[in-house]
Amino acid sequence: MKAAWPKTSVYRVVADGVTVFYREAGPADAPVILLLHGYPASSFQFRDLMPRLADRWRVIAPDLPGFGFTEVPGERHYRYTFAALAQTIIHFTEALHLTRYAMYVFDYGAPAGFRVAMAHPERVTAIVSQNGNAYEEGLGDAWAPVQRYWANPTPENRDAIRRGLNAEAMRKKYEFAVADPSAIPPESYTLDSVLLARPGNVEIQLDLFLDYANNVKLYPAFQDYFRTWKPPLLAIWGNRDPYFIPPGAEAFRRDIPEAVVQFLDTGHFALETHVDEIADSMRQFLAGNADRGTEGIIEIHARHSVDQTVEKLKAVLQAKGVTLFAVVDHSGEAEKAGLKMPPTKLLIFGNPKAGTPLMLASPSIAIDLPLKILVREDQAGQVWISYNDPRYLGARHRLPDHLLNNIAVIESLAITAGVP
Repeated sequence: MKAAWPKTSVYRVVADGVTVFYREAGPADAPVILLLHGYPASSFQFRDLMPRLADRWRVIAPDLPGFGFTEVPGERHYRYTFAALAQTIIHFTEALHLTRYAMYVFDYGAPAGFRVAMAHPERVTAIVSQNGNAYEEGLGDAWAPVQRYWANPTPENRDAIRRGLNAEAMRKKYEFAVADPSAIPPESYTLDSVLLARPGNVEIQLDLFLDYANNVKLYPAFQDYFRTWKPPLLAIWGNRDPYFIPPGAEAFRRDIPEAVVQFLDTGHFALETHVDEIADSMRQFLAGNADRGTEGIIEIHARHSVDQTVEKLKAVLQAKGVTLFAVVDHSGEAEKAGLKMPPTKLLIFGNPKAGTPLMLASPSIAIDLPLKILVREDQAGQVWISYNDPRYLGARHRLPDHLLNNIAVIESLAITAGVP
């Protein structure tokens, strides 16, 4: 007899002045996958994917403002832009105390999620993009009416888009290019249609269609994020999608050469037809990348030289009142011994007020204290900042969760030193 799927529960939390509805499954202490849906869907689109991942990951899927069951009070005066959606997602993750997560982004979830990643690159362990575009060559011909609306946002062009926002159009979007349209569960597009038809919602969607032009303008910034941070990335794509076409998936390799690109013989809503294939690919991909932190070491790019990065770290430590115990110049010591190595320096620092409660709770953590940040240059001239993941240290020494904040400062130090 097949074991029962892990249970998916539904919750609500207030974040950014919005009551965010979300689904969650999996162990509370497992690595997190944040699932961001697209138009015209909601977290309901992940109903079959979440149980397939929840044995190993904590999977969390919010409804974006304007979608699903998330409630935006009128007095919030919410502006429905992708920048606003991203800001709400950031507040949502912080309300749930999510400091490290992989992201699954689909359709609208991609430009919102990529904004989140640019704002907090240190938090993103990996990206799964399912028909989530970041390249102009990925825009299919189906965007033509919307592009006319961008170029000339007249009432006539707005109404041309409006005419496609109905139940029949939703069904056709789901069934387009699907080998057996009858296999698509009708509750998917039916739920989307009912929620879309709520008073005022069509205008929200028309505002977002217009604002999507700002995502295209931001594509170069998304691409710079990919080149700089090189998050492990799986682009898994319905190859018959008329909106986001295969060249958009292949383009990720231009900025992340090790990106994994996989095509599925289906349309835009690939989870409706290929959920098992997507779940299997995600499990293999995420396990292979080991969540970039659960193995203990986190590495991020720095945009300065080793010496400049070290000096920046010193200044930040001093400003925060953290004691710098030593700077070990490994490459300098190697040179004294007649050996050569790229510039490599280790900073050792700490604060007894933060460290002492940790050692009282778990004396073994003294092995890993004071905290350390390694700044090094690789053979290609790229500078890296490396440090122990606070969650790894917490698990290694069985620290209570409330004490992790005592060492979490290392993440903000690393990211501050790494950016311009």
